[in-house]
Amino acid sequence: MKKRVSHIIALLAVLALVSCSTKKNTAFTRFYHSFTTRYNVYFNGIENYKEQIKTMENEYEDNFTDLIYMHPAQAYANPKDPQPTGSFDRTIEKCQKAIQLHSIKKKPRRNSKKMSDPKYRDYLKRDEFNPYIHNAWRLMGQAQYYKGEFLEAAATFLYISRHFTWMPDLVAESKLWQARCYIALGWLYEAEDILQKINNDKLPESQNNWFATVNADYLIHKGEYQKAIPFLETAIKSAPSKRQRIRLTFLLGQLYEKTQDPTRAYQTFGQVISMNPPYRTEFNARIKQTEVFSGKNIDKEVKKLTRMASRDRNKEYLDQIYYAIGNLYLSRKDTLKAMENYRLANQKSTRNGIEKAICQVTLGDLYFDRREYVDAQPCYAEALPQLKEDFPRYDLLSRRSTVLDELVVYAQNVELQDSLQNLAAMSEEERNKAIQKIIDDLIKKEKEEAENLKREEYLAQQQGPQFNSSNAAKNNATLISGDKSWYFYNKTMVSAGKTEFQRIWGSRKLEDDWRRRNKSGFSMSDFAEKTAGGGGEEGGAEFDENGMPVEEIPDSAETAAADDPHKPEFYLKQIPMTPEALETSNEVVAEGLFNMGLILKNKLEDYPAAIANFNLLEERFLENPYRLDVYYNMYLMYMRDGDEATAGIYRDKIRSTFPESPYAQAMADPHYLDNLRRMSTEQDSIYEATYAAYLENDNRTVHDNRAFMEQKYPLSPLMPKFLFLDALAHVGDKQYDQFKEGLRNLLERYPQADVSPLASTMLKGVAQGRQVAQGGGNLRGMIWKARLTNDTTTVFNDSVRATFTQDLNAPHVLLLVYATDSVSSNQLLFDVAKHNFTNFVVKDFDLEIMTFNEISMLVVKGFSNFEELSHYRRLLDNSETFRYPPGVKPIMISEDNFKKLLEGYSFEDYFLFLENNPQPTEPYEER
Repeated sequence: MKKRVSHIIALLAVLALVSCSTKKNTAFTRFYHSFTTRYNVYFNGIENYKEQIKTMENEYEDNFTDLIYMHPAQAYANPKDPQPTGSFDRTIEKCQKAIQLHSIKKKPRRNSKKMSDPKYRDYLKRDEFNPYIHNAWRLMGQAQYYKGEFLEAAATFLYISRHFTWMPDLVAESKLWQARCYIALGWLYEAEDILQKINNDKLPESQNNWFATVNADYLIHKGEYQKAIPFLETAIKSAPSKRQRIRLTFLLGQLYEKTQDPTRAYQTFGQVISMNPPYRTEFNARIKQTEVFSGKNIDKEVKKLTRMASRDRNKEYLDQIYYAIGNLYLSRKDTLKAMENYRLANQKSTRNGIEKAICQVTLGDLYFDRREYVDAQPCYAEALPQLKEDFPRYDLLSRRSTVLDELVVYAQNVELQDSLQNLAAMSEEERNKAIQKIIDDLIKKEKEEAENLKREEYLAQQQGPQFNSSNAAKNNATLISGDKSWYFYNKTMVSAGKTEFQRIWGSRKLEDDWRRRNKSGFSMSDFAEKTAGGGGEEGGAEFDENGMPVEEIPDSAETAAADDPHKPEFYLKQIPMTPEALETSNEVVAEGLFNMGLILKNKLEDYPAAIANFNLLEERFLENPYRLDVYYNMYLMYMRDGDEATAGIYRDKIRSTFPESPYAQAMADPHYLDNLRRMSTEQDSIYEATYAAYLENDNRTVHDNRAFMEQKYPLSPLMPKFLFLDALAHVGDKQYDQFKEGLRNLLERYPQADVSPLASTMLKGVAQGRQVAQGGGNLRGMIWKARLTNDTTTVFNDSVRATFTQDLNAPHVLLLVYATDSVSSNQLLFDVAKHNFTNFVVKDFDLEIMTFNEISMLVVKGFSNFEELSHYRRLLDNSETFRYPPGVKPIMISEDNFKKLLEGYSFEDYFLFLENNPQPTEPYEER
């Protein structure tokens, strides 16, 4: 009997399982799968989801120097930001399992008696009949969002909004989630479209708070902070956790600050402090209060910050405290006190990061505004590596830093040579005393640094790994930081000087007159053509029996002493003691003063400082080689200031002292100033016509236009380009000697022009026996002849071709290639991503922007073979919404062949391969 009962129970269980298949749609199967989804798979997923959300919100460290994110997950949109913790893979896996095992797509058996009921007919039209499965879809989309998979999350919520139409609250919520995914991706137009439509479609009341949250996020990303404030206030009230309420309240204070409402900002940051936040948040809220303080008396705030600085728990934040004190003084226009505290903030900083960088930028701006450029330079130089490219004013700061890097090199050269010359003018006894003092100071400083380092290491051992000793290491690395005395004895600085020399002057050959302006980056000896006889030895050199030059072996003891900053020989060898050495030192000073004047005039537009440098150059070196350029620049500056009388003095100097110069010839024209004004507009049209003539092999027009420009506008900034085209046109005339002479003329006159590196490469190639490619298309095809490396572009025919292969079954990529800076890379990336999202819901493609000098490309990856790529290409070409920007060329290529391109081959090599091995769909090879 017992056996019969057990058999019956087993049979019933089997029947129940069979009847619960998702291929059946009965009341029992719907109940079973709903129950199982909710209390089995979904339960495990939601528990992991809650745990990971809490971990992410509690452990993520916000960047309080900028607008903080509404949620840490948004940091995934910026790979350069610290990425949040928390893994949602288990949640996604559980949701996918629930959908796969328990989704009921089968239509139920129709009840003819109910067919007259519209609700019943609508019920039969549903795409899903598991009454709980929508929760799994929603949870999966949310987990994908918080994982940073915004595109996948958007696709999930799009699916929900299309396939659960009988649940209006769920559809509205999903559309809002979809908009938030678009916001994270930067697709603000698409997000705005959703938000406007859903608002106009009578948003369900249950979604009002969620709409406020998403709309606030959208308005903040759009920069409309005033409009975002009321929505953010609503979002704070409905925040799902205390940590989120604290974060959003802090963000609200930042918005009040952005909208110039310091009183409310101060109060809001006070609310953050009263919410018992984590200490780092509380600390930054107090710092922010000082930044927006609008009271009349700052003494109370300064004392509050000073007390904070005295607490041990704030040692790590001393830089921020002194920065905040500096801000208070700056708000009261007390620049000196502000700068004093900013400098103190930099000294007290124990970590490199955005906080220190902002302090350095602020201090650098103050130095820059005071025209103290040498002091501003290290502030910008140290700050920039810590800043992201989306930092406000990043481009301006980068340009300033680059200009000041160049300016400071010349300023330091002048300061160093003046110091060396002062030493040379001393008596031997005074000089030796001065050198010995330098050595003594060095030994003393090294001893102090060693003791400080030992003390820091000891404290680190006592206090554990939390103690930050990076400051000590940093101080030990820079032995002369802030030292106004001589700095060239420091090995670190000597090494840095060598690096800086190569950055400014390039890798130089040891040759005479290396410092002349026509030696920038090349030597004319590089262009000497090879001869059969060889030779080239300089007279007076001694050679061994093998013809090798005999070098004198220096004394090892003398060499060691000359390289040791603790020995007098190290300093004596740098002092210009001979007339020849003094002359060289004066050349460095003259060059430094001249280039400082040019930089101040052209790149900083500080005319008074530029005039002062040019005047000092004239006073110290009456016969300096830069007089012509100095006179012309002085003329331009005084004319711009409206001082025609003084400008006339320099015009007369040019015409009397340098009558054969291009400047004098141009100024001989009574309409010179009018020509100068017209030059900026006329030169562009003339150059365009010249370029077009070159492409059409109309070489006579090219030569004529170059001659016209040299006569009418000899000072045109486009003159190097005219000379370059003129030289290339001689190739079409088969006048190779004139071609080489034209390039040499270009390099001699304009060594720093943008076309000079290419001209230099051409001339070197000719000297090495390479043949020049002929025809006007030569210039047009440069982009395809360029190598995908960092090497200088070459336009010469190569005898070696890449060994490409054709495997249609191998993985392929699509390259959208264009000339760098001719197309907006971000816009192209956005357009292709939008096309992919619209046409491929399941399939995902990787997009990557790559840049190689003249060539840039968008790489579309994810095609397993050529056939898949061809299908994708047809959809892209025939899309109604996507259009190739002008100048973009699509190229289909296998991954293996693409790797060969990246190894240094050109697209021309690949095109030649395709000519002999055409792909099966020729219309799609080239557009």
